[in-house]
Amino acid sequence: MTEINRRNFLKGALAAGAMTAAVGMMGCSPKSGGEEKAAAASAVEDFVQTADTATKKWSFEIAPDPITEDKIAETIETDVVVVGCGTSGLMVANSAAEEGLGVVVVSASAAPVARGGSNNAIYCKAMERANVDRLSEFQIRKEIFYAGNQVDERKWYKHFNNSEKAMNWVIDLMESAGYKVKVEIGTPSEDTDLYHETCSIGWDLGDGMQADPDMQLATGMMQPLLVKELARHLTEDLGGEIYFKTKGEQLVRDSDGAGRVSAVVCSREDGSFAKYVGKKAVVLATGDFSANRDMMYAYAPSYAPYISDDVYDGETNYDVGFQYGGLFKGDGQRMGLWVGAAWQKVFPNCVMGGFYGPGPRNLYSNFLGLLVNKNGERFMNEDCLSPCAGMNNFGQPSKTVFALWNEDYARQETVSGSWNNDTMHEGDADAVAKAVIESWEADVKSGATVKGDTIEDVIKQLGLPSDTAETVKRYNELCAKGSDDDFHKGADHMHSLEQGPFYGQSSGGMLVFLTVLGGLNTDANMRVLDADDEPLPGLYNVGTMVGDMFATNYTFMTEGANYGANCITFGYLTGKYIAENE
Repeated sequence: MTEINRRNFLKGALAAGAMTAAVGMMGCSPKSGGEEKAAAASAVEDFVQTADTATKKWSFEIAPDPITEDKIAETIETDVVVVGCGTSGLMVANSAAEEGLGVVVVSASAAPVARGGSNNAIYCKAMERANVDRLSEFQIRKEIFYAGNQVDERKWYKHFNNSEKAMNWVIDLMESAGYKVKVEIGTPSEDTDLYHETCSIGWDLGDGMQADPDMQLATGMMQPLLVKELARHLTEDLGGEIYFKTKGEQLVRDSDGAGRVSAVVCSREDGSFAKYVGKKAVVLATGDFSANRDMMYAYAPSYAPYISDDVYDGETNYDVGFQYGGLFKGDGQRMGLWVGAAWQKVFPNCVMGGFYGPGPRNLYSNFLGLLVNKNGERFMNEDCLSPCAGMNNFGQPSKTVFALWNEDYARQETVSGSWNNDTMHEGDADAVAKAVIESWEADVKSGATVKGDTIEDVIKQLGLPSDTAETVKRYNELCAKGSDDDFHKGADHMHSLEQGPFYGQSSGGMLVFLTVLGGLNTDANMRVLDADDEPLPGLYNVGTMVGDMFATNYTFMTEGANYGANCITFGYLTGKYIAENE
């Protein structure tokens, strides 16, 4: 993950004063459909929900007509078929191939796919070399508690108990290929802090290496290096095969839909169909469903209106790298539902991202100065993680909040526009503060931030009511007292706004949406389950698809938990499990 570029995101937004939400929440419930395909629902039709309609199927639950054998041009058999060529699918494929199984990967993309680049491990050799402590079990308990104890604890502790072995396997692979492995440290805090950010593992080019020109590479965005090496290792060292531009369309379940999931039928670039038979297992690793309108309204309704029609109605780009605003259309989730899989138990599905929090910050931390809503009122303890603050922002008038700070903030708090302070002169406090202030000035020039000699001037430019100055006055009094009697923020984050120049920024009511997590009902061995929690024989899923791993919103407390747990740890273990049990 990488910090959003505020200059581009809010450029020009402040000239007209306070912004309202870019898209209002819809006032009606999403429409359900009829029992036949012709009557399948569309979420955007005008309609009143009733108890009767609420029990009917969504359009995506209704299976299409089967692709019959006479339409299949080729059948390819192997032990394990993996659908999807991202981190999780390639981890399963490599792990199974190392156990001597035949492996075929089919992918709608034209090349291995990845975005972001933070990977969690509870401990690993890279952390040991960097003198970084093992993550405590308390960190896992916090994640489970934050999720309202709704999630499957077996999965979290499986990651806790097995991530070191899985991550060390990846580190050995990357370093043997000449890549560098690094530890990315979160915003400094004690590991007992409620919102403590852990570290994550990332990759970098080795000495003399050149990046592929088509790769989206930047600090914190190096996952394409990992999937490239995983794909190479699978095909060149382990004898696996990858078929690109080969899209999974339907699963094949034997015994008239009551037996084992034995194959996936794919469409190919030339328009033909091929069937890929997995004699031991078929593994789904196809990503999220954020670009599917009906699935979003069914499973993540609060965020569904914030995905644009262009994304919902457009063609899927299976090669897309890091982007905001929606990715895929739930191909794997729908295929699973069509052969009898159930949906996860957590509702709604967890989102990664959230409402944008204004103001300077470091990594996943929230802005630690003064936040007010459009009425000029302070409304929260600002000391938390940005995604968590975003949930609070969601409930403010017009879903819009404003950050107020002064130049001294550059010396009072750890702020950075870089993941590792590479360009921020780490260790030289004056140089860091100067670089930070220069970045703010660039934001002012671009229109993303306002600046004034007085706080009243900044308040006016933001379009806030004039009595916001009274809120600032009250905040200054609490800072001078050294005690936040209103919201009880720690004294170390209480910095008065008395000496200018002053800065301000609006969130604009904007949503920073990355992906939606979860999907099919999944046990701790990544087997896909039906509504009675019985496994569908032969069918597994990994990665973003894994059900009941996350709830509420993705906190980033355990940095890189999705890649680290759902993709690396569970991918590695699933390949071994299939070899031993199928």
